[in-house]
Amino acid sequence: MKRGLVRRLVVGGALLCWPLGAMRAAAPAALFADDVVAKGAGFEIRRSQWDDAVGAVKAAAAAQGQSIPQSQWPDLARRTLDRLILNRILLQQATADEKATAKEAADKLIEATRRQAQTDEAYRRHLLAVGLTPEQFQQRVLEQATVERVLDREIKAKINITTDQAREFYEHGLDGPAKALQTTVARLAQTDTNSVFYTNAKQKLENLQKANLAKLDRPETVRVSHILLYTVDRVTRQPLPEATQKTKHELAEKLVTRLKGGEDIGTLAKEFSEDPEVQRTGGEYTVAREGAMAPELKTALFALPTNQVSDLITTPYGYHVAVVHEHLPAGKPPFEKLEPQIKEYLANQAAQDQVPAFLDRVKKEYHVEVTATQP
Repeated sequence: MKRGLVRRLVVGGALLCWPLGAMRAAAPAALFADDVVAKGAGFEIRRSQWDDAVGAVKAAAAAQGQSIPQSQWPDLARRTLDRLILNRILLQQATADEKATAKEAADKLIEATRRQAQTDEAYRRHLLAVGLTPEQFQQRVLEQATVERVLDREIKAKINITTDQAREFYEHGLDGPAKALQTTVARLAQTDTNSVFYTNAKQKLENLQKANLAKLDRPETVRVSHILLYTVDRVTRQPLPEATQKTKHELAEKLVTRLKGGEDIGTLAKEFSEDPEVQRTGGEYTVAREGAMAPELKTALFALPTNQVSDLITTPYGYHVAVVHEHLPAGKPPFEKLEPQIKEYLANQAAQDQVPAFLDRVKKEYHVEVTATQP
């Protein structure tokens, strides 16, 4: 239910979690023939592209501190080739409108990734860690967004998640996998409730339901508007000259006075805040109590009454002025607030389940031939 710098590169859902194409520059082909490993109507996939796609998955896992056991490499290679095939087919099927909306979504994700990195150098370093150049990253995001829209049309748009299904998830943690396991438990209960198979399946079902219900829990949060004036260099984190800090302190005090006099914090934030996201957010954020934040700022925000202007808040990296608009307690929000998110989650899950059958069908339609089994 919840959505780092480079995400899984899923635009609008969780349908796509396999690599798209040649993610890194192809290795020189002087030593090995770059043979075709799969082909179909309108496309072919070469060994170097397959190698690079598998390598990109491993690099992305390593960048997150994970490692893929060698025993899983053959299955990873097969699934990666399947996804390459599916993507080549779906890119051919994309309409002009789908390409246009995909371009908009891709541009937004790329820009958000740049902003999060804060500097172009940090952006390039992070991409390099997962085996991508900025140009390859842009191509990957655009292709992924395009494929996502075709899958939405071909699969997800045909899935109807009812309110009753959403409520089953909300109240009992029952999604597709949990319901399938529930059926297995019921069948085993008819034969021998003392068997290890029944006990294990029942425990697995209970754990899955608990995990699903935990996805609905929300931490204590505050919705806040915020003005930030840096007292350190945004890139090096070194303190700014004392004279500069003094000028910013005086400005922050004036902003407190103006806000207490009735001026709008969103308007003042866009004019004065040095928060790199301010033009997009207007300075407004929802902050969780356990979220990463300077302790001085967190303490002040959660103690501030609703709609009251804070005094000047000082942290190691700047001066802050804030107004809390809403305090939201920890716990599970009402069903009505979560229903759209639950339906989206269940629809994505159902669509993911249908991808293998869809792949088999389009493979036949495009006369796909696979000529290699290992990268």
